[in-house]
Amino acid sequence: MINQNFGFKDRAERTMNIYTAAVVSEHHTHRPTPTPEWRDMMATLSRISCDAYRDIVREDKRFVPYFRSATPEQEFAELKIGSRPAKRKASGGVESLRAIPWIFAWTQTRLNLPTWLGVGEAIREVLDGPDADKLRSMYSEWTSFSTTVDLVEMVLAKSEPSIAAHYDTMLVHEEDAVSLGKHVRKIHANTESTILDLTGHTMLGEDNAVLQRQLQVRNPYVDCLNILQAETLLRLRNCNDTEEEKILKDALLTTITGIANGMGNTG
Repeated sequence: MINQNFGFKDRAERTMNIYTAAVVSEHHTHRPTPTPEWRDMMATLSRISCDAYRDIVREDKRFVPYFRSATPEQEFAELKIGSRPAKRKASGGVESLRAIPWIFAWTQTRLNLPTWLGVGEAIREVLDGPDADKLRSMYSEWTSFSTTVDLVEMVLAKSEPSIAAHYDTMLVHEEDAVSLGKHVRKIHANTESTILDLTGHTMLGEDNAVLQRQLQVRNPYVDCLNILQAETLLRLRNCNDTEEEKILKDALLTTITGIANGMGNTG
């Protein structure tokens, strides 16, 4: 991300112009003060989404085996990606992972799970209840809330559940883990429809022309890298030859770099 925004003089100047314009615009724009009712609604949304997130990540016994088989997480340590170890301690579950590899692993498979998991459940519960109009007012009038929703929408637009399903087909073999993958992708679809319901959009990111152009240009290339990565992971996990393993690790690192650049926000 640093190289993407500041790697060249013209990019750095453009990035700083965007930052400056945003600060000036915000300084001179009147924003309504969040009402106590809005704050209470945010607390409700937070509680529901947190519970839904933990139900999958912490409480579901299938999750850790699924995560480790369906993503390149277990290969990160061997490839020595990043300036710090992927885990705070060698053993342990997802709670021992640092934040960046946790996000990075899901970005590689294009599911982006940590960003949206729990959001759809919270918003849907409110939209189906008596406070639906209040929630829609929050989205149209409260910048902090609408920005959060728009960011989730952007990440959903960058996601590609069919690619994640391909990883499952190639790499996930336990029946329980396979069923969890299907369940998670169903939650993704429900979250997408819920976000569209709240925003009034007919497609994800329809009011973001830059994002749509990026997806049109990048996705065909990133799709190919994902197919190559899944195949490389399969071969690497079944490899018993030292020389072949080195070649496969180099190939895997190349796909990781390419997918990260294509996705743009990697954690």
